[in-house]
Amino acid sequence: MTLIEANITNLDELVLAINKVLNEKDVPEYVGSMKNPIRAWFLRHYIQAIKDDVVDIKHSLVKHQYQDGEPDYMKKSDIMDFTGDLSNDVVNEINHIVDYFSTLESNDLRKIEREPYSVIRTKVSEWDREMTSSSDDTDKEDVAKKKMILGTDYRVVSQLGSLKWVKLLTPRCKDVEGDYMGHCVGGETYEQKDIYSLWDNKNRSHVTIEANDTAKTIRQIKGKGNVAPVEKYIPATIDFVANAMLKGYKVVGDGENVEMVKYENEYHFDNLDVLPEKFRNKSVFRKWVDEIYPTSIYPKQQKAIADILKRIVEV
Repeated sequence: MTLIEANITNLDELVLAINKVLNEKDVPEYVGSMKNPIRAWFLRHYIQAIKDDVVDIKHSLVKHQYQDGEPDYMKKSDIMDFTGDLSNDVVNEINHIVDYFSTLESNDLRKIEREPYSVIRTKVSEWDREMTSSSDDTDKEDVAKKKMILGTDYRVVSQLGSLKWVKLLTPRCKDVEGDYMGHCVGGETYEQKDIYSLWDNKNRSHVTIEANDTAKTIRQIKGKGNVAPVEKYIPATIDFVANAMLKGYKVVGDGENVEMVKYENEYHFDNLDVLPEKFRNKSVFRKWVDEIYPTSIYPKQQKAIADILKRIVEV
């Protein structure tokens, strides 16, 4: 089904949700006196791709419940409401396209207003391949890392056996991270971000985390190639996340990459067995599994299942 404006009763809320993601990526509304071309592209071409069902937001839509007094056409089966919550895949794609746009020169950036979603999606895929092609050259990474100065370019924040978490302090250190992790953390938009990296005993990178130390949030958790960390490095990544949560941090992005579940725009560990034992009895983790899940989420799930079963019986 092609989504047209009339299919979604609250299209304005969808626009607000996309704008919220752009705000969180620090995309300004204007550049000087002109509308920012990045934001303008999303509000024109990305919205159109959603309407054309090229960008799949089905998980963010529910069937509209007709209310007395509404126009008769709103009784149709294809009339949908946007729930207000974009899926992780859509949020990640928006963030990634913004990162690609941030690599463009001013002249090229001005041209994106004429380029539809399909063209930009192809260019982003080509950009991904270019980044990935350099990420496997460990010899070059070793040379680049030897130029990084402890205490100037990076500092060690924790040690886990042969692995260590470091905070990247300078743009050149973030550039190296982006080059050999095959993602965009080296771009200009990340120069002022709080970036942490998991290094092995040869100082090779394996996981990158974007945080906001002021707001106490974790926004991205990436392995090489902008995907989830490989299984070998999941325990060390969970350890980092759990330590951050003990300090008051909230995970607001990529929690599924470390076996977390999302609830009301925030991630939680629903299986405490994935945590190192030292964390399992901490209240910040136990509150979720002992109080919130059984009293709020589980009853809702059971009600939804009961409603589905009831409809099946009625049919």
